[in-house]
Amino acid sequence: MPMAPPLLRPSPLLLLVPLLLAAAPAPKAPAPPQLEDAVPDTFTGVERVVAVGDVHGDVDALKEVLRLAGIIDAKDRWSGGKAHLVQTGDIPDRGDQTRAAYDLLMRLEQEALAAGGRVHALLGNHEAMNMLGDLRYVSPGEMASFADQSPEPDAADAPAGLNGHRVAYSAEGRYGPWLRRHPAVVRINDTLFVHGGVAPQVPGTSLSEVNRWVRQDFFPGNPPGGAKDSQGPLWFRGYALGEPQDAEPALDAVLQRFGARRMVMGHTTNRDGKIQVRLNGKALLIDTGLSTGYGRHLSALELRGGKVHALYREGKVPLAQPVKTPAAPRPGKP
Repeated sequence: MPMAPPLLRPSPLLLLVPLLLAAAPAPKAPAPPQLEDAVPDTFTGVERVVAVGDVHGDVDALKEVLRLAGIIDAKDRWSGGKAHLVQTGDIPDRGDQTRAAYDLLMRLEQEALAAGGRVHALLGNHEAMNMLGDLRYVSPGEMASFADQSPEPDAADAPAGLNGHRVAYSAEGRYGPWLRRHPAVVRINDTLFVHGGVAPQVPGTSLSEVNRWVRQDFFPGNPPGGAKDSQGPLWFRGYALGEPQDAEPALDAVLQRFGARRMVMGHTTNRDGKIQVRLNGKALLIDTGLSTGYGRHLSALELRGGKVHALYREGKVPLAQPVKTPAAPRPGKP
């Protein structure tokens, strides 16, 4: 009779592995953001910059314009190489796809870095409103999409998703930490990018001081900052709506203070669906109503090789370059 094979005994190493895994400490969650965190704000030597205005909860329109600009491919993956993409704020509110837009930009940040590029998702007034609990413009579908972010059920008389929205935008939530690590203003090469505009009265002589002033509203225990200030970078409309004789000297002073030639802004919607050039080419207004609620006017701004173009479905349009304002004559001079 053949002998039964000997029983296989498990290797001591195999027995040890589960014990080691059980004893290993759980990976630590990322530390919540702090006001003192370094927020990069200045970039030089960038060959190509693409800027896109207000999204307002329409991720499909955002994807379409990013494909138009060659920033993502047909599978929504980064294809921009070493380009820098600037989204000038107001990702949320008024549309139901805010979370999908956040998730897209969060992923593209990592893919761009791996390719040598960057994604700059700037703070807008609507990001600030959501973080600070001002929910006037949150659509019902948008609110409901956050329901899974909190195990606590909503009160019977509360909008669906209210608790999840609060958690998601908190400093420990899914989107709050990401937003709190972002600046309000960046300078890339010779251009400032901001949601509303940098007014002459903003405090500080550096972008880091301006960005800290804005961000301090999102961290308890600080004096009022620039995120809620009507003349702060998230809200100011002086260069979009002001009279040129007043707005241009003010813009010139700000550009000189921060070492730039032009300022690119969203926030104020151009109702004709086209990028607007103001103040002798030094103010570029790129909120053309990208979202479906504003007409789905797809556009992007491209800065490349010293030239500036508007990108539309119908093609590329060159835009005027900045022209210096003539200095006022000195007293006693003709």
